Amino acid sequence: MKKYFLIVSCVFLLYITTKKDKIYYIPFDIPGSQMAATIPPFGIFIESKYKTDKSILRHEMVHWSQYNRMGFFGFYTTYIKECIKYGNRFDGPMEVEARKLSKI
Repeated sequence: MKKYFLIVSCVFLLYITTKKDKIYYIPFDIPGSQMAATIPPFGIFIESKYKTDKSILRHEMVHWSQYNRMGFFGFYTTYIKECIKYGNRFDGPMEVEARKLSKI
């Protein structure tokens, strides 16, 4: 059973890291008040009920651009530092940039 789980897990990780668009609409709620999450390098995860809300996708695409600009360690260290400094509120510079650039 463990061997089967390991094989399935590896295939799944290979699939999500090689998928071109890396946007996933998930059929369950993300914990907390989030509607979506960008988790580089795995992808952008959006709750299915928001599939037609393009502003959420644009917001998360800004985070993906931040990741491409800053790299893996730069993105995560900056984001975590901002979460600690600004708390659970979305006042950190990365979130402010994402809100600003995702508006039409």
